[in-house]
Amino acid sequence: MKGYLALLVISRLLESATAFSAVETSSSLIPLRPETANNILRNLLTNDDDTTEHHSLVMLEGLVSRRRSIGKHLVFLDIIPMDLPKVDANNRTKKAVHDDVISTTVVQAVMRRDFWDNADDTNNTLCSYDVYQKIIQPGVHVKLTGHAGPSRNANAALLFIHKMRYSLANDDPRHLRNVLRYSIEGALDINQVVNALPCIGREELINMLGVGGQSDNSLEEMASEILGRFPTDYLSNPSKLVGSSNSLKRKLLPPAPLEYVNVHSFCTVQDDPSEEFASIADILQHQKQVNTQNLLTLNTTKQFTISGWVQSRRRYQESISVLELVDEFSSSAALQIQPYDDEDATARYSLLKESQRLYAVLHPDALHVDSDVDYTSIEVSEMYGNVLCPGARVMLKGFIASGSTDDVPVFWAKSCHLLRSSWRPSAVRLILDLLHEKKFAVDEAAAALNLAGGYSQAQDIAKGTTSATERQWMAAELIQSLQGENSRAGRITSLMVQSLNSFAYARNNYPIEMINIESELHWSPLSESEVSSGESRWQRVKKPQLKFMIDQIGAVLRSHPEYGQRTLKVVDIGGGKGLLSNVLAEMFGIDIVEVHVVDVSISATNNGMMKAKRRGLQNILFVAQDATKLDIRGVDVVVALHACGALSDVALGHAVRQGAGFVVCPCCFLSNSHLRVPVTDR
Repeated sequence: MKGYLALLVISRLLESATAFSAVETSSSLIPLRPETANNILRNLLTNDDDTTEHHSLVMLEGLVSRRRSIGKHLVFLDIIPMDLPKVDANNRTKKAVHDDVISTTVVQAVMRRDFWDNADDTNNTLCSYDVYQKIIQPGVHVKLTGHAGPSRNANAALLFIHKMRYSLANDDPRHLRNVLRYSIEGALDINQVVNALPCIGREELINMLGVGGQSDNSLEEMASEILGRFPTDYLSNPSKLVGSSNSLKRKLLPPAPLEYVNVHSFCTVQDDPSEEFASIADILQHQKQVNTQNLLTLNTTKQFTISGWVQSRRRYQESISVLELVDEFSSSAALQIQPYDDEDATARYSLLKESQRLYAVLHPDALHVDSDVDYTSIEVSEMYGNVLCPGARVMLKGFIASGSTDDVPVFWAKSCHLLRSSWRPSAVRLILDLLHEKKFAVDEAAAALNLAGGYSQAQDIAKGTTSATERQWMAAELIQSLQGENSRAGRITSLMVQSLNSFAYARNNYPIEMINIESELHWSPLSESEVSSGESRWQRVKKPQLKFMIDQIGAVLRSHPEYGQRTLKVVDIGGGKGLLSNVLAEMFGIDIVEVHVVDVSISATNNGMMKAKRRGLQNILFVAQDATKLDIRGVDVVVALHACGALSDVALGHAVRQGAGFVVCPCCFLSNSHLRVPVTDR
């Protein structure tokens, strides 16, 4: 009740303050409309006096169709200018919001921490850059205020954002879950959340937030219930905005800047025998020397072969991609220094801006394709445009072009060769699929993916004998080997180090021991029936994990003084689809155990229930519930496999409170830290 009253009072105060601020500033803003938005930005950038720093303020309302972030300090957005969607008298939309995307030219906007304006916020929380850079995702509708700023592309301007309002949610429950959580924590204006959810009344929403559970799982269920009240197609679907098919993805890409549309004539010449091998630094230094000599163009017969890491990538229509290449790659994680308060955002952005980068263009009209292959230059450009995402290393052969001494040099690629794949799952899986379809060179894939089996393993994949499931498991393993110290997953933050240090005593007093136990149980082949034959990830990783857990649980069960005298109650915390519990219930039987599977995901428990029915199991029960609120009186053994973060503590807390045995395998360091851990009251 206290939370409800606090939210209600805050919402009333913020409502009047927000309304006053909107009335005060709206008349001084230049509105950007769909047909003229980019032209107005270009004109303002050209005509504004230099002393104003292009601070003629503009206002744009629209839908976020794409988002690209560089660390925590820089976020690029594609905005589709459009008003909020409307419904007819029968509470139905006239057409899906995402249908307008294909026919509308996007406006490119940028969120920079050093341009963000918190002046209207007395406590610097409700206008927090950190909150907006997390909740502004594809599919949400926003209202932006900012000014025209320069783009690295000629004849283009960006909207540099000063302020932002969250106008309408998308239809992703996980996104709305985060929005609701920020609202409860007071980090996001409750009025924006109310206005962004017009299908639910203010008092009802505030009441739900005031008395609702604090866990992400309960908030996601609340979000799903709220989104279910909207008319069909009223909210935008993020997956449709990024493209649910390759053809749709290409249509959703922005048009290429003018300087990349037409290729230079030298891209059609034959290979140059005097070709030089160069690094990115060599190319930039070469261009600097040419500019110093006041030469407007390079020797168009000079050909280079360069290698570098893809720092970022921008794809355009007509199968054109532009890569930012560097000699040393820096991931977004490496830019996220904790805590942020100790860092200077302006200095950090300047450091990024001054880093040596070369723009390389993949254009179908410039790429040469060998006559003995069946690929077209468009297919090659499209393939490498998809594969070469940040973190990949590539070798390109081509020429440099520059129109004036002030231009950044542009490398036009004639041929492309992937040296090392990015660790991104989508890129790794795409290479495996292309190899399976014989659309990617075997030797190139073997080296780029760092396959343990080398060329022979890649050749086996190219024979077309692997299934989609096997390639998915293979990709999951490969992304681990492709990650390095500078990858997103490879970064250890100061908070992680602090947490690890706080448990140093436990590691010293209770070191990990390798235990080899000969199983006394007959391992049921039933769990393998749903996977294909061959040496799969299931057989190498998952099956041994389940076998080990069953052996440990069996030892705990047999140590119970009433083992075999009555049915023992086993509770599986976070059991999901019952991968462990279905095998456990079957192997021990109805006379020995009764297994209860608890998980917050309704879809997972329903899935597990159906599998249990197909196996004819009568001693297992699935419950969709928050484990922190679970009443498990009478439990004999608590088990948990891959219980993420604090969920392991929840399982242990239940076991301690009930005096039960336990077998817990933790997972996901620092995950689910919000969970309330049951403690003993004895």
